[in-house]
Amino acid sequence: MYSRLARDRSGGIEGLPLQLLIMVVVAGLGLTIIMGWMNSIAAPHSIGEVLVSPSEILVYDDDGDGIYTKTGIIMTVTVTDETGDRLEGATVLLEGANVRTAGGGPVRGTTDSQGQVLFTDLTVEHFGARLTTMTVTVAKGDYGIDSSYEIPVIPG
Repeated sequence: MYSRLARDRSGGIEGLPLQLLIMVVVAGLGLTIIMGWMNSIAAPHSIGEVLVSPSEILVYDDDGDGIYTKTGIIMTVTVTDETGDRLEGATVLLEGANVRTAGGGPVRGTTDSQGQVLFTDLTVEHFGARLTTMTVTVAKGDYGIDSSYEIPVIPG
């Protein structure tokens, strides 16, 4: 019986290098395929920074009716991507504090090649002498949506 085990062990030992070689080749090919897939995966884009000028808006109740208003506002919004480069073609929307264009419509625009959108002749209207905010929402396809920037609207 011992001679039979010795023969089986020697057969197993002789076959081990070939099996090990096959496993190493298969593992190497698998690793090469996985690394190729990982190199082709691009990092997701994201909206980086949103800068607004002016950074706050003062509204006044000139006639004493409790409605605080400011008209003729000029506002510039600058948008960058996650690397700090200016982001062209992003949609910018201003909401809150009853902000509207001179024609009474919603305030929205698209950034130019410098990552900026200029809004002119805006009106902000707020009831009551309390602090409120306008939200700046930026959206662009693969970059997602960012609504984290708020502009304080301060009664004066």
